[in-house]
Amino acid sequence: MNLVADRDIAEAAHVLDEQIWRLHTKVKRGLTPEENWFILRSRVELAQNSFIVTARRRLSPAGGSLQRFSGRPAPDDPIWTS
Repeated sequence: MNLVADRDIAEAAHVLDEQIWRLHTKVKRGLTPEENWFILRSRVELAQNSFIVTARRRLSPAGGSLQRFSGRPAPDDPIWTS
């Protein structure tokens, strides 16, 4: 990314990478009862969405906006509790 992307895309990738590292470290040490998985994961998703928007804006300005950034089911989907 650092070698081929422009500054905005590389910076968005770095923000995403940092959030992934932070989440991975918390999961590895074990989440405390106060740490909500969905809230922790949402920080990664926000960074991921920002990266996608930045990359699409810089690489394909006429591409239009996306309705979804991921195929992951919603937090209230029964898949998470069944």
